[in-house]
Order: sequence, then C-alpha cells, then structure tokens
Amino acid sequence: MKLLFICIYLIVLIGIPLFEHFIKRKIKNNKYKTLPYCILKGNVKIHYSTNTGMMLGFLKNKKNFIKIITIILVLILFGFSIYILLFEEYLYILKVGLALLSGGALSNAIERLFKGFVIDYFSFPKFFIKKVRRVIFNFADIAIFLGCLICLIGVFL
Repeated sequence: MKLLFICIYLIVLIGIPLFEHFIKRKIKNNKYKTLPYCILKGNVKIHYSTNTGMMLGFLKNKKNFIKIITIILVLILFGFSIYILLFEEYLYILKVGLALLSGGALSNAIERLFKGFVIDYFSFPKFFIKKVRRVIFNFADIAIFLGCLICLIGVFL
C-alpha cells in the first residue's frame, strides 16, 4: 500500500505542473479567440493574467522575498509529505490531500522561480459569492485549495 501512495503522489506531483504548462501554452498561443472569453455557458471565463505576488497579488512588490518564501515552504511541504508517505501507515486521505497540495505548490513555484510570476487563466463570473467572481485562478490554485481541504478532512477523520 505504501508503494501505491508513493506512485500516486509522484504522478500527481508531476502531472499537475505538466497539465498546467499545457493549458497555459494553449491559452497563450490561442490565435482564434480574443481573451477573455466564456465557456461552459458563461460559468467559466478564460483570461491571461500574470500575478507577481502571492495569492490575490499579496506582496506583489517583494519578488525576491516571495521567491525565498516559496522555496522554504515547498521544501517544508515536501519534507512533511515524504515523512507521511514513508512512515505513516494509514492517513490515506491526508496522503491524497498532500499530493494535490504538493503538485499545485510545485507548479506555481516553478513558474514563480523561473518567470518571476504565475499565470492565472480562469474565473467564475457567475459564482454565488460575489468576491470570488473577480478572482482569476489557475489549476494549481484549485489543486492547492482542494489539497488543503482534503488534508483538513484527513486530519479530523
């Protein structure tokens, strides 16, 4: 069972950044539609937006500080994940959550460290919470959010 979760973790860890790269490349090279444009009956809007800060543009003028914090947090996350994967026999829900969280974090960290910003590309203009309608996300952000949510559930079960 331990080997199965290590394989799942690695697939998600590598898969999320690859999927993100593919999507961002398609959006950036899209020559047929003008951005932004809506899909799924207007429930999702496709954008191309760069974010030099952290979540919601927080600390956007502190690029070097953000890079250092990113490296430190990703290393702590990976260390914790490796410990849980190798030394905790159960905690299956937590392991799945850590895989999503790590994959999303790695994807955003790679972009932030090599490009100096993260590309966000979709929003939910019809979302029932009005403040969420203005926020532009990427798939890694959703993976991080779901990973955190699943980890919280895993800790309390």
